[in-house]
Amino acid sequence: MATGYEKINNIKNILCKPMTVESLAISLNCKPRTIYRHIQQLEKENCGLHKFKQDGQTFYVIQPEEKTDFNQDLVKKLEKLRKSFESDSPTGVKNLKIIDNLINSLSVTDPDSFKVDPISVDPDFELDYGPFCDHNLKKKDAILSKILKAIHDGVKVNITYRSSTHEEEQTTVMVSPVKLVLRVDTLYLIAADDEFEETQIFKNYVVENIVNMTTTNIPVVKLAFDSKIHYKYAFGKWTDASLPPQDISLVVKSKWLQSQFKKSNFVPAVNIKETKSRFVVDLKLRVTPDFRSWLLGVLPDVEILKPASLKAEMKNLVKEAMKSLQG
Repeated sequence: MATGYEKINNIKNILCKPMTVESLAISLNCKPRTIYRHIQQLEKENCGLHKFKQDGQTFYVIQPEEKTDFNQDLVKKLEKLRKSFESDSPTGVKNLKIIDNLINSLSVTDPDSFKVDPISVDPDFELDYGPFCDHNLKKKDAILSKILKAIHDGVKVNITYRSSTHEEEQTTVMVSPVKLVLRVDTLYLIAADDEFEETQIFKNYVVENIVNMTTTNIPVVKLAFDSKIHYKYAFGKWTDASLPPQDISLVVKSKWLQSQFKKSNFVPAVNIKETKSRFVVDLKLRVTPDFRSWLLGVLPDVEILKPASLKAEMKNLVKEAMKSLQG
């Protein structure tokens, strides 16, 4: 018996030319009511379905674009993955939210709003959530399409950029765009500037802070980008290669935090040593501001085994915080 996905794909194949509900029902040997249900599903997908009237009849046709991606395989995988997450833990709720937003981002409610190259399944738009991420994927403005087109076309771009949303000073720089990466709820343009040939270090530009972007006709050589190398030893957003990685060991006391470490993504991978009485995690990370902030927030739930310098630093931070609270 054909699955729901196979039935939908059969309709998609037939709708390469305009068809009515009645003619589809005859072609697929089913009732018109069944076709209406399938049409409703297609209207939720980003597949370019169009409806028009001719000679008193309603016709449906899927936009015949070579680049059209029906997203069906991806949606199927996402829905299967969704079933593996639990909803009774903080991590499970976050993962379900991410998956639901991804599925919704592949769909449109208005067929006329269809875009040929949906950014959510583009090979140059990488969703790398990192540890403990929560993101709602609301970034869908026109600049994403411009960036992706420049990456696809292999040309340089001029971007006007401010380092912070709170700063007025702006700089304009020409870069070779390489990848869009969603990393711990922030969307980045990964690009190579004029120092790349010497440093071999990619730069991160927060898309939200790109004020303007113009495309040039200057071709660029395709650069290999590996997110695992780029974010190696990073806890979250920070990728400062000038900081040496450190061996960090933590005793994790609370069940919810233990669960997060089991499911989180670290490069290199976290090493977990679990016994009946202790849950120890060993990490190799750069001690960056975002890691310090996170560690300070979970101090009641962890014990720092090493390095001693990190333990001393956290003690000083707590003392300073106590002084501030008492002042």
